[in-house]
Amino acid sequence: MTSTHLKRRGLRAPLAATMLTWAFALISAYPLLWLVMQSLRSDGAILSDPWGLPLSPDFSGYARAFETTPLPQYFLNSLLVTAAVVILSVACCAGAGYAISKLRFPGSNLVFLAFLGMLVVPAPILLLPVFLISRDLGILNTHIGLIAPYAAGTLPIGVYLMKTHFDAVPASYAEAAEIDRASAWQTFRHIMLPLIAPAAATVAILAFMSAWNEYIYALVSLRSAELFTLPIGVADLAAKKFIYGYSPVFAAMVLTALPVYLAFFLAQRSFLSSLAIGGGVKG
Repeated sequence: MTSTHLKRRGLRAPLAATMLTWAFALISAYPLLWLVMQSLRSDGAILSDPWGLPLSPDFSGYARAFETTPLPQYFLNSLLVTAAVVILSVACCAGAGYAISKLRFPGSNLVFLAFLGMLVVPAPILLLPVFLISRDLGILNTHIGLIAPYAAGTLPIGVYLMKTHFDAVPASYAEAAEIDRASAWQTFRHIMLPLIAPAAATVAILAFMSAWNEYIYALVSLRSAELFTLPIGVADLAAKKFIYGYSPVFAAMVLTALPVYLAFFLAQRSFLSSLAIGGGVKG
């Protein structure tokens, strides 16, 4: 009886964990599912029953979203800013992480602690200083004025990830490259970077999501409508919901969210493997 009871308890534990995982997954996914469903309903159906299902899908909201707001321009603006942020973030974080981990210059530990300290600083506290610096540099109301702060905001977590992954790379790799007379750049570019590819992919995903979704600083920094990113453009459309209706607003929100989910889906393996420090390194 005792053995049977233990076996049943052993079966119940994984089942309970699986059910709990699915419950959390459904709770997390429901807002997006609700958004997609409402984007496929007419304004009348949304107002009469906000929780209803799109029994007869209506795609007119997507057409109206493009008719009422310059979504392609906003998309290109977001793509430009986000691509620049991703490239800058990966390059700077990889370089800083490698220098702190492998070059061990004087004060490297202090520099690393400074990056770690920035992780606990709330982003809203930096809003005014960044705004004033951008104003003094004359880069307000420009995409450069968004790219620089966005990339800098990714540095603390990015440098931490890169540094910890470089720490897991055996010193024998660099020593072998030095014996083969490889330069420091060649060692970094052709040997070290491929070994920490999961960490680089994770930094790229984090930078992408942060830059693509950022709203507050773009709102206070940008004044020209032709420079608006998607979050600002969609918020402007949402403010006019009583003029254009709810359906195009929901459709624009769906189109804004899709690239983030697609990017994470494509890089999820690298993202998950990087959670185990040094998971991409073979000793």
